[in-house]
Amino acid sequence: MQISWLGLSAFEMTTKNASGEVVLVTDPYDGQTGLRLPRTLEAQMTLVSHDEPDANNVSAITGSPHIIDIPGEFEIRGVFVFGIGATLKRGILNIIYRIETEGMHLAHLGALDRELTDEELKRLSNIDILMVPVGGAGVLSPSSAAEVIAQVEPRVVIPMTHHLPSLKTRYETVDAFCKQMGVCRKEDMNKYKVTRKDLPEEDMLIVNLTH
Repeated sequence: MQISWLGLSAFEMTTKNASGEVVLVTDPYDGQTGLRLPRTLEAQMTLVSHDEPDANNVSAITGSPHIIDIPGEFEIRGVFVFGIGATLKRGILNIIYRIETEGMHLAHLGALDRELTDEELKRLSNIDILMVPVGGAGVLSPSSAAEVIAQVEPRVVIPMTHHLPSLKTRYETVDAFCKQMGVCRKEDMNKYKVTRKDLPEEDMLIVNLTH
């Protein structure tokens, strides 16, 4: 599997299974955020965690993808997606996505701005790779993100929704988040290629994907 970060909570994930190659894009954003999506973004599946301009620009994705923007269970071309409704403090619906592919369990927390409930946590058991907002300003702050990570106990953490110079919203930095994590085994890369056997066995790894 290969994971690229597109800025904010948008990722491009490419996975292979018996159905061939499947591309998922999460939370495609609008240009009013200050960022621009790649023009040639094609996918078989688009996941939208919350209905706001930083996540709902589905028309930017080509290839007639299946759009998932509601809670529920879905299987598309051998990839299992579970949407978990998680209302935010400000009252809007946020969907946490659990994705199962290539024998790995991934979770994307969308615009989460609070700790997980017991019920949400139960549905996020055995997560290998966690995509978590860390920048504050309406999503988890660096310290709150550290608390949620302690709840989930993933093997790999990919921070998202954090500072980029061109963003109109001012988020905190990955470094501020790492300070809150204390011991921070961090690797910077522009794409994360991973198989189940590559996952760390003991120490949690923070993968800082560059934009």
